[in-house]
Amino acid sequence: MNTKALFYLIFASFILFSCGGENNSDENTDENTSEMEVIGESDMNEMNLSDQGLNMSFMLPEVASSTGASIEPTITHDDGDYFWFLDIGNHFHLVIEDYGKEKNKVAEKKKELEGLKDIFVIEYKIDEPNLIMYKRSLHEGQGGKATYHCYGETTIDGYTYVLHSSEDGGLKPVIDDMVTTIRSVKEVKPA
Repeated sequence: MNTKALFYLIFASFILFSCGGENNSDENTDENTSEMEVIGESDMNEMNLSDQGLNMSFMLPEVASSTGASIEPTITHDDGDYFWFLDIGNHFHLVIEDYGKEKNKVAEKKKELEGLKDIFVIEYKIDEPNLIMYKRSLHEGQGGKATYHCYGETTIDGYTYVLHSSEDGGLKPVIDDMVTTIRSVKEVKPA
């Protein structure tokens, strides 16, 4: 093999390697993906919700604005209501719902999604008894872009709480972070 052919072969291999070898554009693209990237729990901070009336804590991603300043999470909750809305920046919107003594909320959600099969194609990325993550898209030829969603159930002090993405869903890296948050939930014993 001559030197020129070897050079082109090495160059093409380098390009293929640096591009990842495959195109996952439908899963990770959006005009504002730079705000949040998939991170591991080691790049997250623990948030205690005791002051919000919940004996739980979980890990949240550390998010920086385009200027590099840290974006603090905000929680919206009305006294007596069973919803808590946790937001970090423009993309991370997690809802916490208190279901009291009800159980099997993930199974109920899957039945609800099954009832939407005439409208949406649901592709489960995670399918566990207490946690689902799924890609939702309209049937082929109906337009629109795919969104990702998560829905997880946990028990704290004998009560069922569901943590899930907003109805609009989000980008796959953001929902991956929400899954990490849901999996990190733990009970906080009152002092």
